[in-house]
Amino acid sequence: MSRWPSVAVTIVFGSLCLTASAQEKAPAASATPASAQQESNVVVLRVSGEPITEKQVLSAMEALASQNVPMTPEQQKQRRTVLFKGALDNLITSILLKNEAKKQNVTVDKAKIDQQFQQIASQYPSQEAFQKTMARLNMTEADVRKNIEESMSMQAVIDLTLKDVPPASDADIQKFYDSNPDKFAVPAQAHVAQIVLKIEPTNTPEQKAEIKKKLEDIRADIESKKITFADAAAKFSQDSASASKGGDLGYLSRNENIKSLDDIIFAMPEGGMTAVMEAQNGFYLLKVIELKPEEKVSLEAAKPQIKQYLDKSAQQRALRKYVDDLKSKAVIETFMSAEEFDKRHPAQ
Repeated sequence: MSRWPSVAVTIVFGSLCLTASAQEKAPAASATPASAQQESNVVVLRVSGEPITEKQVLSAMEALASQNVPMTPEQQKQRRTVLFKGALDNLITSILLKNEAKKQNVTVDKAKIDQQFQQIASQYPSQEAFQKTMARLNMTEADVRKNIEESMSMQAVIDLTLKDVPPASDADIQKFYDSNPDKFAVPAQAHVAQIVLKIEPTNTPEQKAEIKKKLEDIRADIESKKITFADAAAKFSQDSASASKGGDLGYLSRNENIKSLDDIIFAMPEGGMTAVMEAQNGFYLLKVIELKPEEKVSLEAAKPQIKQYLDKSAQQRALRKYVDDLKSKAVIETFMSAEEFDKRHPAQ
């Protein structure tokens, strides 16, 4: 079946295989000075008696940050707090799923563990590099294999949880399509070519006037059919990327450029040329090769993507509810707030 774990669980799985699993008992946070080292095993919280240490939280925060999870402007202002809370959520979820896997007597095929281990090892340039990484993380091959087994057992719990989530129906897909017309609008497009004659900041007004006059003469020659636009672009344009293609810029969508330029381009007929226009770096002549009007993606064409999105969303909601239910039944003891953690580990 398709696997659609929540963002939190995905990050846990992504960081499990090569992160230290320091689960040893440690004293609860109370009198540790602010200069405590980041490798501290001070307990931040306990989940059903199992400790989560500062070291684990820092590692999970680093994994979260590397995922570049989108944040709102308000979340960006409190990024450290968001990462801290997200890391705790990931670690709590990981413990709860591992405990559920044990309760359900989930077993993982050793051959699959071997296959995953080899896949991880193959991502390193050499076996020596892989061994050095494990040593740096104070891990052995057995530790890595254990983490792989735990990760796979958690995924098995997730699969069992999601197996009865019904797929999106045709009615669901139709409703989403009708309710979100903006998501299926394809903006108007213009196939555009250009000729560019560059100007330099040191050019005098007289020199700029000469450059403009040259491009206007080129335009006149194109108009009188002495030369084609493509040949003129190849011969005279100083934009190397487009000159070699006869000035062809491909298709530009409306609202992709500044409004004033959009207004000029999309008001022109196919085959029409603009007047010579001045920009900061040169003079431009544009030709509209083809115009495509705004259109809407058909329901038939959009259906696979809509179904995938709705199925994924439904599974994420089901998984989040399942995890929230597990949390509500677990004993979670918190020993350190986000503010206290931030004082002990200020942003570098």
